[in-house]
Amino acid sequence: LRYPWADAKAALQAMAADRPELEAVQVTYVNPETGVDAQNNLGFYALMLRPGQTLRLPARSPSCVFHQIEGSVDVAVEGASTFTLAEADTCCAPGYTAVTLANTSTTEPAFIFIADESPLHRKLGVYEVRG
Repeated sequence: LRYPWADAKAALQAMAADRPELEAVQVTYVNPETGVDAQNNLGFYALMLRPGQTLRLPARSPSCVFHQIEGSVDVAVEGASTFTLAEADTCCAPGYTAVTLANTSTTEPAFIFIADESPLHRKLGVYEVRG
């Protein structure tokens, strides 16, 4: 399966324009033939943060990897560290930790690729969200 970034970015921008009330502007990469996760064990997502936006992700059972595609974002991992990601930077957060993402630009959106173990956790019956 192939998922061109230009298509994902266009979908995020259209969603942000059409649905300004959405707190999180995110697309999930799925198999277009089945509608299920693109892989059985890993979930993949593209997230857009509006200019100046801060988004708190709840603590969930799967660990997450964040890869900065465009822009710059501060990633604060609860009880650990804060990282400033520029384009092509990557960091991760362990499971069961809340993460706060903050777009460092007040004029441009930021785009992040996220990978996590949600599909595997759901299959094993251990997926959990803690507020």
